[in-house]
Amino acid sequence: MKKKEEGTALILVLLVVAVVTVLGVTSVDRIQFGIKESSDISLKQQSYWYALGLESKTSDFLKERNRAKNLSNIMMFDEDLPKIKVEIKGGYVEGSLKDLTTCFNLNGLVRLSEENKLKLNQSGVDQFKNLLNALRVDDFDQEKLIFSLVDWIDSNNFTEDVTGAEDDFYTRLESPYQTANQTIFNANELINVKNFQKDVFNLLLPFVCALPKIGSNFVNVNAIKKDQPEILVMLFGEKLSLASASNILADRPLAGFIDKEELLSHPELSDLSLSNSSLNNIKLNSDFYKLTTKVENFDYPYILNSYLEILESGKVRVIQRTQGIF
Repeated sequence: MKKKEEGTALILVLLVVAVVTVLGVTSVDRIQFGIKESSDISLKQQSYWYALGLESKTSDFLKERNRAKNLSNIMMFDEDLPKIKVEIKGGYVEGSLKDLTTCFNLNGLVRLSEENKLKLNQSGVDQFKNLLNALRVDDFDQEKLIFSLVDWIDSNNFTEDVTGAEDDFYTRLESPYQTANQTIFNANELINVKNFQKDVFNLLLPFVCALPKIGSNFVNVNAIKKDQPEILVMLFGEKLSLASASNILADRPLAGFIDKEELLSHPELSDLSLSNSSLNNIKLNSDFYKLTTKVENFDYPYILNSYLEILESGKVRVIQRTQGIF
């Protein structure tokens, strides 16, 4: 009996030791997790301030460039915009600037209704059709892409067309999710939208962007790259061929077209009957940019997207920031 009691006591002692050990390990794990979490928060905050520093310097650059552009009379394209990489302790800060007036604004597909809801914007749809035509996407696929994307952004829960899709489609997928029902933050979001398979996504990506302004479809003719005549066709419609668009970009003065009259007097445009929408969307200067700042900070990868607008006063304001990891 005594041996049985001793055995039971030994088992209890071992059990207590095991419990204490487990509790000890759990406590250590929690402490280590807490330290890591605290460290990550600190690194994120530090990375954010690094990114804001670069954002401030970029704003200064844009103000100076905007002030001097009439003096230099030289157009600047994306490849001419500064790309910065600075070494810091534990990594680097890297920034790149993109002109957002030489692409199709995906958020131009919708407008704000009187009820303060996002709904289809016909002028944006027409412009997107022009781009898809220029990229030789067939008519049926165009309808599928347009209405799927409008349904992804707009505020309602009903499809604009049988080719579109709302939550009832996405929630039945193997890995279900819901429509955004809000403006697009990044063009990469397209990969989540019905009908935007990888080949279509890759085809469109160089020509589209997500400007944080709805119903805005302005295009700066003076900043379109010569190898992207599709953007000019997007602006003026199918009346303008790709060959004619290429000729216009090739003939563009070094300082750019001074005004709309000079542009429209080009032989490839002078005989065309252009819509008011096309004429109203012509710009000859850039006022929206996206700064993408990547910070590698002791293996913590941080990214900040800053959307910058140059105001008529020459000042630069930040209209939106989005952050994450890369």
